Amino acid sequence: MPINSSRPQLSSVPLLLLSASFAAGIAVSSVFQAGIFVLLAACLLAAIASFAMKGSRSATVLISIAFIFGGAIAYKAQLASINPDRTRSIYDSGEIVSGEPVELTGTIIAGPEASVGGSFFQIEAEAISCHDASRPASGIIRLFAAADTPEMRADYALLQLGPGSRVRISAALERDDGFRDPGVMSRKTILDQRGIDAAGTIKSPLLVEVLGSRGSSIPRLDLGVREGMSKKFRELFSPQVAGVMIASLLGNKSFVDKETANVFREGGTFHILVISGLHITFIGGLAAMFIGLFTRRKWVQFAAVCGFLWIYTFAVGAEVPVVRASLMFTILWFAYVIHRTGSLANALGACGLILLAWRPADLFTASFQLTFVSVSAIVLAGFPLIRAFRTIGEWTPGTAAPFPANVPKWLRRACETLYWNPKRWQIDAARNVWSANLLKSPFFALGRTRQRCAAYLVEGILVSLIVQMAMLPLVVHYFHRVTPVSVLANLWAGVFIALESFAAVGGMLASFVSTPLALPFIQLAELFHWLLVSVPAIAADIGWLSFRVPVYAGYEGVLYLVYFVCIGMFCIAAFLWDPFSLTRRARHGRLLFTPGVVVILVASILTFHPLSEPAPDGRLRVEFLDVGQGDSILITFPNGETMLVDGGGRTSYRGEDDEPFEPDRPSIGETVVSEFLWEKGYSQIDHLVGTHADADHIQGLADIATNFQIGNAWFGRPQRDDPDQIRLEAVLRQHSVPVGQLTHGRRFEIGGVVIEVLYPPAEGVDLRNENDRSVVLRLTYGTRSFLLTGDIERLAETEILRSEDGLTSDVVKVPHHGSRTSSTSAFVGAAHPRFAVIPVGRRSPFGHPHSEVVERWRAAGASVLTTGENGTISFSTDGRDLVVSSFVRNNE
Repeated sequence: MPINSSRPQLSSVPLLLLSASFAAGIAVSSVFQAGIFVLLAACLLAAIASFAMKGSRSATVLISIAFIFGGAIAYKAQLASINPDRTRSIYDSGEIVSGEPVELTGTIIAGPEASVGGSFFQIEAEAISCHDASRPASGIIRLFAAADTPEMRADYALLQLGPGSRVRISAALERDDGFRDPGVMSRKTILDQRGIDAAGTIKSPLLVEVLGSRGSSIPRLDLGVREGMSKKFRELFSPQVAGVMIASLLGNKSFVDKETANVFREGGTFHILVISGLHITFIGGLAAMFIGLFTRRKWVQFAAVCGFLWIYTFAVGAEVPVVRASLMFTILWFAYVIHRTGSLANALGACGLILLAWRPADLFTASFQLTFVSVSAIVLAGFPLIRAFRTIGEWTPGTAAPFPANVPKWLRRACETLYWNPKRWQIDAARNVWSANLLKSPFFALGRTRQRCAAYLVEGILVSLIVQMAMLPLVVHYFHRVTPVSVLANLWAGVFIALESFAAVGGMLASFVSTPLALPFIQLAELFHWLLVSVPAIAADIGWLSFRVPVYAGYEGVLYLVYFVCIGMFCIAAFLWDPFSLTRRARHGRLLFTPGVVVILVASILTFHPLSEPAPDGRLRVEFLDVGQGDSILITFPNGETMLVDGGGRTSYRGEDDEPFEPDRPSIGETVVSEFLWEKGYSQIDHLVGTHADADHIQGLADIATNFQIGNAWFGRPQRDDPDQIRLEAVLRQHSVPVGQLTHGRRFEIGGVVIEVLYPPAEGVDLRNENDRSVVLRLTYGTRSFLLTGDIERLAETEILRSEDGLTSDVVKVPHHGSRTSSTSAFVGAAHPRFAVIPVGRRSPFGHPHSEVVERWRAAGASVLTTGENGTISFSTDGRDLVVSSFVRNNE
């Protein structure tokens, strides 16, 4: 959109102020409890008082207060609208237990959307039945229909499922939290933010019964077009190109491979793979250029462009983020059409009011925050600064600005380098009745074409920098990532994703004519994709251009508040800045300079995170993480050093090794263990221990070695040909991490804690079973001891009993998740612990822990604790006492 050159005032953006007030009301209402009728009365009183005092400054304050109460009312009303028949209410009340098999009746409203190994559906629930008891239900259910074989895919095709199909399905729905650890986002929160009540998997098409069909055929036609395009992309292009095109054009990220997704993440450009404001703006801009070829009437352009944009929005599924982006584009484009002073900023306020009135709770979602902060930074700071720089560089004497800009000389020269056009001045001067000599001093002369390119490049970098700085706290909080490379990578990616999209769509259309005709487009798309990912990938390998950071637990909010207040002050100053003013230079100079300095200071604190790690307190802490079916144990020594024993892994046991590429699925190491460590303030782990090469122990360590600085790594006798072991060792080599071996007899001390390696033996025992290769450690601090056993089974237990005189420990990590293959009576009796910790999920695919094993440990006098039921289980000792706590108990 062109940038309006007139100078706005705050009085011209009342909707922006009211939107901020409305958002403040929502935020306050989420913390403080008040009845909706009390809030309504207060809102009415403030509104009436404002009307009575109209024309005064008090009226502005009172109407803002009224909107604060209005925001609180909207938020309370949204919460109250969740009725007892909503599926989320049924599960949250405990009426149906998460994970229990149910029979669901409802209507498909979205899908089937193709994915790797099956497809996704969204169903609007009508009724739900459990244990032969049926009841009405409502809400949206997301289901994955597994189709691993051609026979299953053929059976689903015969069912002819699609939007409007009324179905009865048998499945186990889940709504409980998958992993309960500090720093890990609750599954309920994720589902609620996406407007989904529960999720589940349909294991077979035999569990689906079609009851009929209702509604229009248009959604089915739209679905058919999208799925046809998706299939065509997968047929014509490499998996990498097809995945990016399906994600960026059709809104389906299921086919994006993990390597490509990580390149986009590390470059700070992952938003390109999601249909968001960038895509909507790009598509809207292309539509505007095309319509502009036929008409110059702004209202006709507005109607045609926005009409096309909303058709596209509904065609790709009309998910909330896409609707939000289209609505914002429509309102901002309308502001451009009416072309009034401050209209863009005022339109931004209108966007905020409409979106928050529609879905008040979205204020707390990452999607809304990132979208609104980025657009606000562009409208309130990016556009005004570009407008100011243009006027400085293009200045000629006139009644509005008879004197040059009142700015530093270096800034004036820089602006003249980018924007001064001597030919235009010669034409204007010839028309004037007076004459004047203008002394311009650009740093160097550029031809007009190169000058325009340089100006566009500088403006793009400026806007990208402002957006990245504005979003920094959000990116750190939600993604624990700082990406200086993204300032340039976003410009690079924006150009080449557009070129790749044109080539891919051209190739797809040409393929309907002939394959040879499509071949040049296909090759171009592959080339543009290589350029798209290669440069960000090279830059991301340079550590300081993209790195991970922890958060500041406890006072993180204070830092963010200071940061956003200063960013807001900077945006207001930029919005109001008049570089030609002779009277307000000092005041506005301070408004730009002072918050800018504070922003840089706080950004440095967030980026380099000094003092984020907890200070040593002389206590040994051993924390058993809830990683589902797997192990991960964080040990914090009295001197502050850390050791991570295993990193969990594997979120599914469904034959992923047969897939043609590695899908971009959440990993335990990234979404659970790393999040836990970042929440505690860590960016470095001093000692990394992999007990053995089973995926549920070692897979997550590769993510840890990627995300954190590692002091050294230790292994026992793992199988070197294991894929997860190979990947981990490759990451360790890439980061030059020294690797050592832990075998029986090794003994060392960290911070006063004695660490003994009890197993495996260095040689002599035939360790064909990977579980019996597990490293077994005993930690002793004062009179307290911990026994960490990996996945050892009977053979290893027997060897340990033969080689060790005493195993008595206060805390034992039960071997092999409580499997009956381990925990022999002799081993349990020798350990004789006060606490037996079993790292296992609430619904183990292997039936762990086995009941006889649990009873065996209890019979030995141990209190048995499972991570599935307790979340993170923490032990702390000063060498004499022993304090135990759990995440679930602490949050009850």
